[in-house]
Formats: sequence, structure tokens, C-alpha cells
Amino acid sequence: MTTLSGVLSSSQITSLIQQASAAFQEPATLIQDQEKPVEAQISALGQVQSSLSSLQSAMAQLANLSSTPPLTVTATPNGTITGTASSTAIAGTYSLSSIVLAHQENLISSQFTSESSSLGSGTISIKIGAGSPVVVNVPTGQDTLAGVAAAINAANAGVSAAVVFDGTGYELTLTGNKTGSANGFTVTGTGSLTSLSYHGSGSPMTETQAASNASFTLNGIAVSSGSNTVTGTVPGVTLTLQASGSATVTVAANTSTLSNAAQAVVGALNTAVTTIGKYDTYNAATGAGPLLGDVNIETLQQNLLQAVSGPGGVGLPSGTPYNSLSSIGFAVTSSGTVTLDSSTFSSALSTNYGAVAALLGSIGTATSADVAVAGVGVAKAGTYAVNITSNTGGTVVGTVNGQAASGTAGLLVVNGAGAASGLSLNITAGVTGALGNVNVSSGLYSQISALLNGALAPSTGSVTQEISNLNSTLTSMNQQITSLQQQAQQQTVLLTQQFSAAEQTLQQLTTVSSFLTQFFNSGSSTTS
Repeated sequence: MTTLSGVLSSSQITSLIQQASAAFQEPATLIQDQEKPVEAQISALGQVQSSLSSLQSAMAQLANLSSTPPLTVTATPNGTITGTASSTAIAGTYSLSSIVLAHQENLISSQFTSESSSLGSGTISIKIGAGSPVVVNVPTGQDTLAGVAAAINAANAGVSAAVVFDGTGYELTLTGNKTGSANGFTVTGTGSLTSLSYHGSGSPMTETQAASNASFTLNGIAVSSGSNTVTGTVPGVTLTLQASGSATVTVAANTSTLSNAAQAVVGALNTAVTTIGKYDTYNAATGAGPLLGDVNIETLQQNLLQAVSGPGGVGLPSGTPYNSLSSIGFAVTSSGTVTLDSSTFSSALSTNYGAVAALLGSIGTATSADVAVAGVGVAKAGTYAVNITSNTGGTVVGTVNGQAASGTAGLLVVNGAGAASGLSLNITAGVTGALGNVNVSSGLYSQISALLNGALAPSTGSVTQEISNLNSTLTSMNQQITSLQQQAQQQTVLLTQQFSAAEQTLQQLTTVSSFLTQFFNSGSSTTS
């Protein structure tokens, strides 16, 4: 660029514009620096929120405990029998011998050279046991072996049809959908389909497997069943036969489920407490944590630990040998972590499972033999009087502490709002009148769940709201930054335009200066 004496060069002007632009950006840069601690808080709260959610999941294992341990069914050797036990089952050992599995009937046709060749139209009538026959119509155009199989399957006749290739030809197979001798079936083909008939020995189709019952002896008693799933032979126990032979079945109390749940809660609780501690303390090397001074988070941490070290549950059964979590092996260390002595806990489970369950979850116990607690729901700790006004045909109507309750299949459920809301009770058939009381206790599950719900509720949780508020702050700051950056950009453009205009003016003045210099130098030369 052409210059005048004392005027800045192009590179100097560029440098000035860059310095001015940086100055224009300073307000936006200042807010960006202010965003960093807010972002750190959001990140830390996100980690805390995640750890609390994991604790909530672990606590769910304590939501529906019973005063008696669940029963499990095991069998030896493995692979012979599986089973499940309800709350009405009784622990015991059962010997099963001479096990024979139930089978479905299976038929196979004579061999055909093709699955797509026409057989001719007709009907196929399928009769299962003593039931009514189902007639399957096979019209012309669908009268191939594959078409017949498709028509039978579409008819839902109680059998499944398939076409198989044995290496030399094609056969139609028919297999009953249910096991048991009562589910044997006959097949009657008409028209061009008489070759697909079966009425016993000598029929066009061949029986490769007869429909048969399962059979075995249970502790010396002969048992027969149309299904490999046997219910009612052992009260409250369902057995599924898997292999022939002999087996020993054991129905026993399972305390490991509650023990594993307790250990999972301890692990998740320590993760949550440690995560909070990671962000709300001062470290000489890294400085103050992003949540240091956050009273809400610090209080939550203290309350979680207090739930373990506190006096224990509410409404515990009278005469309970355990009235605090410490009595069953829980402890809070000086460093603020939770421990569980597995030996003490296992011993407590063996001594009084119901007392341990009452300390950990919400359980209900009934004083009447005609009432069994099926579930506590959201019922609060307390004692509730049960009164049945109608109990006919499984339909039960009554009140629980004055709250309306009703249900079917003998299950009485408390309806509407109230302290007993959600409490469900199994009532003995036909029994009416006052049926004693149901005592509901509230343990660790209720205490920690209340804390977690208060922190994590979608719209009202303290942690949820804090994250939401910080995100709103961050959004507002980003909007300010965008606005300030736009202003800085506009100021830089304007300054650049002003320097450009000045540069053009200086170029014009330089041209005039040169002209005047030449003019006066020329005039001076002429005069001389």
C-alpha cells in the first residue's frame, strides 16, 4: 500500500483490527469461562443421578418380600426335572422313579415323488380324542402335498402338518399339538385324499408315535399325567418332566435370593455415597469439587447413611429378635461406607427370616389363619383390621381399616386412597366377618426409596430439578455468548470497513499530493 509520512502500514492496520476484534470478544470469552464450572456441576450431578438410579434398581429387589423365604425346586441328576414352588408348598424331598415322558401322536403318509404334484381335491377330517371333527377342505389348485399341509395348519385343527424329504421321496407328517392319550387323533380323507387317512393299524397313514401319558412313581405312589408338566401331585409344586429314568426332587427354602439382594444394595449404596463424596469434597491437588457446598447433595448423602445406621424399620412385628440393621450385620464405617457381615446376616436369615425381611422390605403378616398377605403395595406401616362382608364364588368384598376392598379368585385388594392402599390379601373361600388384623412393617426399602424418589422424580426430584436449572442457566449463557459474538463480529466488520475507507481516502490524498508537488515543482522551474 502507498503510504504517507506518519500513516500506518497495511500490516499494522491488520494487527490493530485483530487486537480490536479480540477486545470485542472479551465479554463472550468471560461468559464462556463462567460456563465451565456450571458444566462441571451438571456433569457431576449426572454421575450422582446415575449412581442413585442404580441404587434404585438394586432396592427394587426388596420391594415385595414375604415373611417366609421363597421355596425353590431342585432335582438330581440335572436335566431330569425342573420345577417351581408357590408359597403354599411345603419343604421336603421326593423320590421319583420309573419316569416315562408323555408324547404327542405322530403320523406319516406314504411316499410321494413331489411335494408340488396334484393329488386331487377332497376333504380331510381330523378328530382329536372325544372332540368334534374339524373338516379341512382342499380344493383343486391347492391339492398338492404342500397345499394340504398349509390347509391343515390354517384350520387350527389341533395338529401340525409338515412335508419332509427323506432322501428318496416326500411324506406328509401330522403331529398332535398336545401330549396325552386323550389327545390321540384320527384322520379321514375323502375324494382324492383317502390316502391321507388314519384309523389305527392298517390305515394308509402310519403311526410313528402314539399319544401317551407321562407316568412315574412318587415316593412309591403311581402317578399318571396327560402332560409332562405336572401340577398338584405335590401341593404347591409344579414339576416339568424332561427325561425318563429316576430323580430326587428337593423343595427347600431359598435364603440366597435375599442375601444376594442385600449385597447388591450395599454395593449400589456405596457407589452412590462414594460418587457424591468424589464431587463434594476439597482435594489439595485438584481443588474444590464441583458440588462442594451443595447442601442438597450433602444432606442426601447423610440421609442415605443414616437409613442404615438408624434405629431400623417401622411397625416391626412384636417380639422380633432383630430391631436394627446393625443386629443383622449392617454397619457404617468411619470413612462413610456401608458393610455387611455375611456370616451375621446368614445366621439371622436362618434364625428368623421374617424378622430380617421386615428390616429390609415392607412385609405384611396376618393374625388370622384365613388371611394370607399376597402383597403390601404402597400401604404404609401400621395395623389394619380386616372385615369381610361377602365371599361367594371367589368374589370377595369387605373393608380393611374401613377402606373399601374387593376382588376375585379369593384375592381382596384395597381400593382408593388411604394408608392401606394396594394391600392385597388371599381370603379363605366362604369365610366372612372380622378376620383379625394385618400388620405392615416398613424397612430399609421404604426409607431409601423415599429418599431416592425425592431426588429422582422426573419433575419434582431435587437432583432432577437442580440439573434442569443448571441446564437452563447454561442455555441462557450460550444465548448471551451468541449475541455478544454477533456484536463483536459486527464491530469488527465495521472497523474493517472504516479502515478500508480511510485507506481509500489516503490513497486519493496521496494522488492529489503527488499532483500538487509536480505542479508546484513545474511552476517554480518555469519562473526561474
